[in-house]
Amino acid sequence: MGKFKKILFQDVENPNESADGPITLRISALVMMIYLLIISVTLVMVHHVWWMAGNLLFVAIYGYLLYLTYENHTRTALILYNIVMLGAVCFNVMLIGWDSGLQHFLFTLVLLDLLFTYLSKWSQGVVVMGLCAARLGLYFFCREHGKIVQIDGACDIFLQVLTTVVVFVLLYLSGLMLSKDSQAVERKLMKYNNELQKAANTDTLTKLWNRHYLMHYMGKKVEHPDDFLSIAIGDIDFFKKVNDTYGHECGDEVLRTLANIFKKEMEGHGVAARWGGEEFIFLFEGANGDEAKILLAHLQNAVRKATITYGEVQLRVTMTFGLVEYDTKLRLDENISIADERLYIGKENGRDRIIY
Repeated sequence: MGKFKKILFQDVENPNESADGPITLRISALVMMIYLLIISVTLVMVHHVWWMAGNLLFVAIYGYLLYLTYENHTRTALILYNIVMLGAVCFNVMLIGWDSGLQHFLFTLVLLDLLFTYLSKWSQGVVVMGLCAARLGLYFFCREHGKIVQIDGACDIFLQVLTTVVVFVLLYLSGLMLSKDSQAVERKLMKYNNELQKAANTDTLTKLWNRHYLMHYMGKKVEHPDDFLSIAIGDIDFFKKVNDTYGHECGDEVLRTLANIFKKEMEGHGVAARWGGEEFIFLFEGANGDEAKILLAHLQNAVRKATITYGEVQLRVTMTFGLVEYDTKLRLDENISIADERLYIGKENGRDRIIY
């Protein structure tokens, strides 16, 4: 079975052609070959052996069609598939009657032809109109002429069930392949949109949320506050000196290192974002001011202990924080302003401290 599957799903050599079309043709041809062989056996069972020859001819043509799909003649195979399907349907409907349901196989051709993108819309339209005309022609033919072979009883029931199942299998197969590309494109678009959204909401250097997105997030939180919120603004002490002494690339490494510390320390407690330059803002969710100050002290201590390596340079930095417990009587920007004012009080009073 593994070898058979490998052969059946073998890719095409043409780099400009998708394998979906040829594979669908192969599976469809195999299904029709089996189906027509079963009809041939049914004809033998009802003592109409000679009519079996017609279906065996169609089986042979389907076999040749399979060969074409492996020789990079997919377009020829598609044309041949349409012709042999139309021929097999017309032959068997005229043979065993309209009630056999074989005319429904023409619907499977419509969906299959839509799978091949190198068929123009005009060509597809012509094919659909041709199939519609063929089905109507068969209907009126069967109204005027009786069927040649009478199939009754268990054979008739078996044939009805088999035909219905095979038609639905072919419709499913073609529909699956047809939707495969559109679903792949949709997934790519969703992934691209998610990446764009993430890029729009993320600070490029630190990979933290940016100021715009955090304000949006906090705005949603304070609309329906169902728990304590606390806000802190932190600033790296003497950051300008780091840039002036070691260069801006070293300063960037400081920002990246601290951002990783913030992510780790804020996990499960809230979020951190880059506020601008060397300033960061922290939203503590479910924590009042006293609780947030304890959490912020752990974060401050982690910053103190961190050794930042840039080339041969190793340095440590400290941070000053202004903290406020969110006051629902004030607007969001007013609460942030209070935290910012407390930050500057900390700067003026020696740095490396939390003002609450």
